[in-house]
Amino acid sequence: MRSIRTLPLAAALAVAAITATVTTTARAEDFTFQGLLADGPLAGLTFSGTFSVDISGLTPTFAGELPLSAFTMQLGAKTYTLATADLAPSAAFVDGSLAGLAYIDADSTDLGLRPQVAFIPGFDSFAGAFLAYVTLPDASGASAGFGDYTVAVVPEPAAIALWLAGLAGVAAVVRRRRPKG
Repeated sequence: MRSIRTLPLAAALAVAAITATVTTTARAEDFTFQGLLADGPLAGLTFSGTFSVDISGLTPTFAGELPLSAFTMQLGAKTYTLATADLAPSAAFVDGSLAGLAYIDADSTDLGLRPQVAFIPGFDSFAGAFLAYVTLPDASGASAGFGDYTVAVVPEPAAIALWLAGLAGVAAVVRRRRPKG
């Protein structure tokens, strides 16, 4: 009789294991980022955006760059995309961990309307990653500045569904084991 009660739990665990295996082989990973320009004429301005990268070739010891399949950034009222990049944008990795973005848009014809930007990855970790920019000089003559940014993985819908299914399974087990009365 006891084995019949544990059958739904065993089935739920098997489905979770299969789903986890399927979701870990996903090829594209989506990320969001946001940051603040710390100095220069645009100090205090925020920027944010999203990017996607195919991580199927990523291993725990991988060191190199993987091309971005999508990129968009808002810096003030200006938008930067894959199409505005001068070189092929990429995500840099060191020992399988994200070290930052490699993206350059230096073709701005009017620096007053659209600053030139460059994402520079960290040398050995994300801690050294930053965004550099160039625009028209301000009253003090400064025309360049830097900013830091953070990156977060966008959870996949399948991962969220798996997490919710697991939470529901745990709740069902706890509810069954709770003494009545």
